[in-house]
Amino acid sequence: MMLTLKTEPVFKHVLCVYPYRRVQRGVGFVPPLGLEYIAAVVAPFAGSLDLVDLRKEARRTRDFLRPETELVCFSVNWDCDAAFMRDEICSVPPRILTVLGGRHASEDPERWLTLCPNAAVVVRGDGEEIVEELCRGVPLESIAGISFRKDGRIVHNAARKLGPIRDDIMPLRRLRRQPYPVLLGGLNFGIEVELVSGSRGCPFNCTFCSFSRNPWGDKRPWSGRSPESVVEELASISAPLVIFVDDLFTCDMDRVERICDLILQRGIRRKYVVNARLEIARRPDVLRKMERAGFVGLLVGIESAQDKTLRSMRKGFDTAGIREYCAVLRDYRISLLGYFILGNIGETKEQMLQIAPFAHELGLDAVIFSILQVRPYSGLDELVAANPAYHVAEDGKVFSDELSIKELRQLRGRINREFYTAGQVLQILGKGARQGGLAFLPGLLPRLPRLLLQLAMRPRRRARRHEPGDSIQPESSRRA
Repeated sequence: MMLTLKTEPVFKHVLCVYPYRRVQRGVGFVPPLGLEYIAAVVAPFAGSLDLVDLRKEARRTRDFLRPETELVCFSVNWDCDAAFMRDEICSVPPRILTVLGGRHASEDPERWLTLCPNAAVVVRGDGEEIVEELCRGVPLESIAGISFRKDGRIVHNAARKLGPIRDDIMPLRRLRRQPYPVLLGGLNFGIEVELVSGSRGCPFNCTFCSFSRNPWGDKRPWSGRSPESVVEELASISAPLVIFVDDLFTCDMDRVERICDLILQRGIRRKYVVNARLEIARRPDVLRKMERAGFVGLLVGIESAQDKTLRSMRKGFDTAGIREYCAVLRDYRISLLGYFILGNIGETKEQMLQIAPFAHELGLDAVIFSILQVRPYSGLDELVAANPAYHVAEDGKVFSDELSIKELRQLRGRINREFYTAGQVLQILGKGARQGGLAFLPGLLPRLPRLLLQLAMRPRRRARRHEPGDSIQPESSRRA
């Protein structure tokens, strides 16, 4: 789809590209929301505008370029598909202004400007205001928060001060060329999903987390859009399932209550999944409204079953507090999905195996595991350096002399098997039915035979011969 201006545009044609064939293993339904925000900012300055998601295209970036293309924006969010992504960026002729943005590019702008000599600018952090200034012709030297080329060298301007989120910018979803159904492990469940960003930042300071900070280490203050703006966006979309990408949707529970009130007043019927803190158990009044408004899933960071680890993480609660909060939360129809980290500093294999019984005791409906990973500005690299038995692999994952990354992955599989018993599956199905999940059945039932056949025919994944960190004696204790 293209947008056309009546006035003379700054750029005759703009192309926005999501330059991946895959992003996360087995997950392919996530729309490129950040890039759609950038497209919304660029649209008033473009004679015509295209947005392509290469995960859903057989063609390449060069196939979407036109003789009149004057600006190409790439979203460089993840560190996978690096060679493919670099080739896509480098395929743009030097005559075209090429701008890179996204978290991965922001973390190391000099690397990306060096790898891609045709790229002119890297946007660091939140990109909407920066790209708007670029389109308005503000000199590059005067735009805070960018890295760019000047006279054969790379210049890094000062970091941009992060202000409140604007209510007047919403993602330009109408540029999508394909739908985004729930797709897990290559299986299409026929349920359309939508992403919404209602806030940015997080007021907490967990030691393992870098997502509440901007890419150059400054704390990203929490900022939420107005409830009216959020609900106006919810009313404009058609997908029955909405996932809020907020670091912490429930930071301001009075604001959450207002959002619920507006959803109920306008009769918007959707299902919502959000990131939350366990402390929302202190607001049963809001939890009841969330139930009524359609909130069906809370993603809560529990991280560990060990008090010592929780203290070192600065989580703000211990296992007794977790039990107390979950005793309240499990009385609601909202599903509880608990995040846990494997490989925490100082935890033994036996302690990690306590996660499944602990999660059952808490009444969690699902568990989600990640392996401890060093990210820029999280401070974990210093903690690893202080523990000689721990090391950092090339991809940032942390492993130890006791447990390699391969063994941590095997442990993750074992804990999953111990948690997802037949009784646990029945619990999930029962709560899904009480949440109104049966409404998805008409779209799912026609696909069910094919899904079952696909599952039966899928080959077992062969073990890799080598994983980063498989050896307990690495060449060196690499630090991120």
